[in-house]
Amino acid sequence: MLPRAQPGAVRRARLLSSLDGDNVTALTLVDAPVGYGKTMLLRSWCTEQSGPVAWITVDEADADPVRLWTYVASAVDRVSEGVGRPALMRLAVPGGAVELAVDQLLNGLHSHAQPLAIVLDDLHLLGGEASFRSFEHLVERLPDGVRVLAATRSDPPIRLARLRARRALSEIRARELAFTLDEARELLVRHERIDLADEHVELLVQRTEGWPAGLYLAALWLRDLADPGEGVRAFAGSHRQVADYLAGEVLESLGTETKDFLVRTSVLGRLTPELCDAVLDREDSAAVLSELKRSNVFIVALDGRGEWYRYHHLFAQLLRLELTETGLAEPAALHRRAAAWYRGRRLVEDAIEHAAAAGDEATVAEMLAEHAVDLFRSGRVEMFLSRMKRLPLEILIEQPSLPAFGVLAAGQLGRPAVELQQLLSVAERARRERPASWAPLHEAIVEVTRVAFIERDVGVAVEHARRAVAAAQADPENTVAVAALASLSNALFFAGDLAQARSVALEAVERPEAPERPVGYIAALGLLAAIDAEEGRTASAVGWARHAISCAHETGQADLWPVALAHLGLASALARTGDLAEADREATRGERLRRTPQPTGAHAHALIVLAEVRAARSLLTRAAGDLERAQAMIAELPDPGRLPALAATVERLLAHAPARPQQRPIEEPSEGELAVLRYLATDLSQREIGARLYVSLNTVKTHTRELYRKLDVHSRSEAVTRAKTLGLLDSRKSPG
Repeated sequence: MLPRAQPGAVRRARLLSSLDGDNVTALTLVDAPVGYGKTMLLRSWCTEQSGPVAWITVDEADADPVRLWTYVASAVDRVSEGVGRPALMRLAVPGGAVELAVDQLLNGLHSHAQPLAIVLDDLHLLGGEASFRSFEHLVERLPDGVRVLAATRSDPPIRLARLRARRALSEIRARELAFTLDEARELLVRHERIDLADEHVELLVQRTEGWPAGLYLAALWLRDLADPGEGVRAFAGSHRQVADYLAGEVLESLGTETKDFLVRTSVLGRLTPELCDAVLDREDSAAVLSELKRSNVFIVALDGRGEWYRYHHLFAQLLRLELTETGLAEPAALHRRAAAWYRGRRLVEDAIEHAAAAGDEATVAEMLAEHAVDLFRSGRVEMFLSRMKRLPLEILIEQPSLPAFGVLAAGQLGRPAVELQQLLSVAERARRERPASWAPLHEAIVEVTRVAFIERDVGVAVEHARRAVAAAQADPENTVAVAALASLSNALFFAGDLAQARSVALEAVERPEAPERPVGYIAALGLLAAIDAEEGRTASAVGWARHAISCAHETGQADLWPVALAHLGLASALARTGDLAEADREATRGERLRRTPQPTGAHAHALIVLAEVRAARSLLTRAAGDLERAQAMIAELPDPGRLPALAATVERLLAHAPARPQQRPIEEPSEGELAVLRYLATDLSQREIGARLYVSLNTVKTHTRELYRKLDVHSRSEAVTRAKTLGLLDSRKSPG
């Protein structure tokens, strides 16, 4: 929601003009230390825009990229309905690269084809590397007419030099934001009606170096003095000294009740009248906030309805310092009340943040346990795991659902095996020591996670999968029944019992709640595709696979591991019908989705399918390399099930397959290189290709050089000819 304009703010025409100049860039940074009026400038600019503006106020919790882009996509969707919805669906899916959700947002912006400004206030609070990386991903691919404006106290850790070189970056810094003499005169004399001579205004500008916060603080102080000119001469010093002095004067000039309100609510970050009433045990906070806003005591409206506010950052810091020094209240007690208020309104993340700030680990644990399923279904897996891991061991034992869901979270996020084993150990201890609190759901979650992410012994995996199914069936909510059945089908598939695996997968997809459980549903559909392809039911296999892939796209799962087996099943079916080029693409995609930090039977199987498809295409060297990698993984597995037999079949196929004449094997092009390759077959220039793919000209040139090297050619026409021979330019596109 776009904040309201600040009453009495100086309209800074020279800066507004620079924001609307001829050289409008993808990213505009308003970059300066605290108190330079960055937010005020952007708010003023937004209120004068005729086009849509999506405003996002960043906070420290947005170091979690899922939370950040949920806010951005929601803000975009509010001003341009439907544009952010696909991204929001993708963000609700646990795991996967957040850049995929950003791509969905970019697709929506491209399709919308209308001007839009996205404003991020307090960009410096992002903190997390993943959030900044995804932010840069967006900026570098913005369509024409869409721009990002960001207020920040420090340069974001992105490639600013590259953006400058591409003329995609404009900057307004402290030097430009500092008040001129005319702007200071407008603020002090015209707006605040303080009786100051030009020499006094000039002295204030010199003493504050045009620092807007210093001048605003001075205005608050000077307007009540009998001799403001004498007041101007009374202080000097650095920005911080001026701020401390003036803020002290401002606080001292306030009534006791107002000062108490300001100091005690400084812990809240965001303010709303109801929250302030609850935290301070009063009933007049709306009137107090309204009066503070009217009198311009460093409070900022965060929406257009006057429901949410925050204090200026510098002022809030000084208020919190005052709280500590005066002991007006215990900060932990205030945070605890705020947590209770948010919790009562099911604003879970805010409640957890305040409970954590209060040091109330028990409440944090209770809320994580109470809302674990909802947090997972809304894509807040990383937040859950981060908060859970900060809790002491004894609390995790008391709340068994936390380590149970923690194991699942670590698996979905692709954490190292050692971390999964550590969390699994905590979950097993909780099961032993708190059996009365260990529910069937917890048992099912742990067993499903074992099968999906931990267990490398096929025989043991089957046993764990059977336990998962039994536990899931005892859960009255049927939370993970579909996933448990899919895990059993998967284990039976690798054990070689294809008939039973197919029966269990059918049971999973036929459950009434199955479409509402996309992870298990898509995995079970993929198993049906793989089994039917292997047993020669190609039409059925293609149907199952394409349905799984379609569901994956609709639910934001298209780039996650559950859909991998659907691509592999489709590849096997297509290879049997002779559509080898598309089969290769499907197998390549399935193998990529199966990759993990440690060797797994699932990845080995994907490599075997890929090797079989490439052998059918007479790409024998590449097929042999895929098979060799699979066999190396199989050798590390305690019980690889039927994988050695599958590998031996492909090995025999390779031994008897004739090589394609006069065709040298090539190194696999990357996805980016393949995207460029498809455009090389058109009449587009390299610069035009870059525009189509939303990458720089240098990136197109780099991908082209790599393609020439991998294809062993020296020109564009040779590259296209060689790619056609290899089937890399097949006109039929993969549904993935």
